[in-house]
Amino acid sequence: MSYHYASRFSRPALTLLLALGLAGCSLGTIDYRQINSGYDAFQYRWIPYTSSMAADVSGNPFPIPQSDFNRQISEAIQAPGYIPSSAGPRVRMVFNGAPATGNAAASGDYICASSGDTGTAVGRSAGSRITLAAAYCSGGSALTFATGAIDNVTGPDDPDFRSYVRNMAVYLFPSPESSNDPNSCFSNFGC
Repeated sequence: MSYHYASRFSRPALTLLLALGLAGCSLGTIDYRQINSGYDAFQYRWIPYTSSMAADVSGNPFPIPQSDFNRQISEAIQAPGYIPSSAGPRVRMVFNGAPATGNAAASGDYICASSGDTGTAVGRSAGSRITLAAAYCSGGSALTFATGAIDNVTGPDDPDFRSYVRNMAVYLFPSPESSNDPNSCFSNFGC
């Protein structure tokens, strides 16, 4: 009887552990993460695994139409089997945006305050390094915020780029136990 119980619950746990382990294999770095007081880890941590998310994108580091890039990012942030949703939890991603300073930059609110309906021209001239600032937004406020970069990406279909974008989205939804250290093995990066 205990074998049946263990096998019934170990498959989802094993799948989750495998996904978390593979997330740690992504190229790129995460330099900073801020978890703001409105973020409830017990409520939100499963979102990137159990919900369709809405990608709100600005910037475009590749010579493709902004609408195509936005669609590819929307698809990349979803868990397997989920399709993008305009009504889901809002993940705001700014590619190669201008560096921000001050308290707004530290909290990520500057990212959530803009609509992201059109991309900025800033991302088209960044060379081989692509910077990414991302936030899990509730209205105009960032519940979580992270910044990072990836180098030597061949295009928006590059598996390393897609994996990095997905990992950044997942990183915005930390569990209660995870560390604020972006290089912590528990948080899936730097291992």
